[in-house]
Amino acid sequence: MRKTVRRIAAATGVMMAGAALPLVVTAPAQAAPQHCAAYLKRHYTVGPKVRAACNAAGRGDGAEGIRLCMNMLRAIGVSRDHADGGCNLADH
Repeated sequence: MRKTVRRIAAATGVMMAGAALPLVVTAPAQAAPQHCAAYLKRHYTVGPKVRAACNAAGRGDGAEGIRLCMNMLRAIGVSRDHADGGCNLADH
């Protein structure tokens, strides 16, 4: 009986650790869209459209997120160089 209780406790501990791991791993990336917005703020007014573009790149979709971010920023008049810089900051 004791062995069964220990096994259940150990399995529960492993499950809890596994569930918490994504939260620990993804936490630093949440600041990246803010870096994008701060970079763009040097040259443009940052509003909801800029933040949405930066968030699109910061979702972790890699090249697809960066491409979406760039298209969104270019559509509102951000230069190609600034869009590239901001979106790449958001992706990291």
